[in-house]
Amino acid sequence: MKVVFITPFFNAKDNFDELIGSVRDQNSKDWVHILIDDMSTDDSLEYLQSLVHNDDRFEVISNDTKKYALRNIVDVARRYEDQEDVIIALIDGDDSLCDNNTVDYLIEAYTNGATTAWTAHSWDINGMNISKKIPENVDPYAWPWGSSHLKTFKSSLLSRVSNENFKDLDGEWFTRGYDQALMLPLLYLSSNRQYIDKTCYKYNINSVSVTDRVWVEKDQMFTINLVRARGFVS
Repeated sequence: MKVVFITPFFNAKDNFDELIGSVRDQNSKDWVHILIDDMSTDDSLEYLQSLVHNDDRFEVISNDTKKYALRNIVDVARRYEDQEDVIIALIDGDDSLCDNNTVDYLIEAYTNGATTAWTAHSWDINGMNISKKIPENVDPYAWPWGSSHLKTFKSSLLSRVSNENFKDLDGEWFTRGYDQALMLPLLYLSSNRQYIDKTCYKYNINSVSVTDRVWVEKDQMFTINLVRARGFVS
């Protein structure tokens, strides 16, 4: 088993030392980390390249068109959808891991049959964790959101999910609210959902790259409401 961390980012330079350090510090070395610069307007790309220089466990992609988080994640994750031994794990550019055994926990869960898994997390301002177990016999579209951070899934599961699940009614990719837009169809198809009750993820609510949180949150709620009302698109 191997963990493929995927991180889209935009102007997230201020968090890169913590992010990259938290991945490098993993006790297990069964991982690679792919980071996608989604057209940053500062020197985030150059700074990141200097941090991971000569470390072939990291791959840095630079977009020439704006994709936003969801499409960046799906495009990269689909590279691995024909592989049975790959775990996709998502880290936002503003955030980081906070347990050096995270890769070990994930590999153990997937070796034991998980097809989706997520961990507890800690908000930077108050330590809050909203992740929790989701019963196997419930429809995730109709169940309270609980698979927040660290979100992971077996790469081959994505092959069963049409891109139509990730687009609005006009056929445009969602630009906000990617967490539920991505995870709900995967949870819907998942034969084994596992909640790892370990705090592995530090969530920075005071994002370094979001400048207009009111607008972002409104757009995010629109995506979430549409995704949940529509359900799984086969």
